[in-house]
Amino acid sequence: MVDHWRNAPPWQKLAYIHELNETLKLLALSDLRRQHPSESEAQLQRRLATRWLGVELADRVYGPTGEGSDAAR
Repeated sequence: MVDHWRNAPPWQKLAYIHELNETLKLLALSDLRRQHPSESEAQLQRRLATRWLGVELADRVYGPTGEGSDAAR
């Protein structure tokens, strides 16, 4: 496996990383759905953004949640 990664062209390595990131996001979103079953998809996506980017960057990109810094975690 290590030899495969060493010999893979850069475009393929980036494709693997993209797939891994997408898988991580799906797992994180699944966890958020389990923790917050009554929230809308938009609220869950905002929580995902906070988890993925951190509170400060998510607030700068998407605006504050208006629920305090813990609310979107």
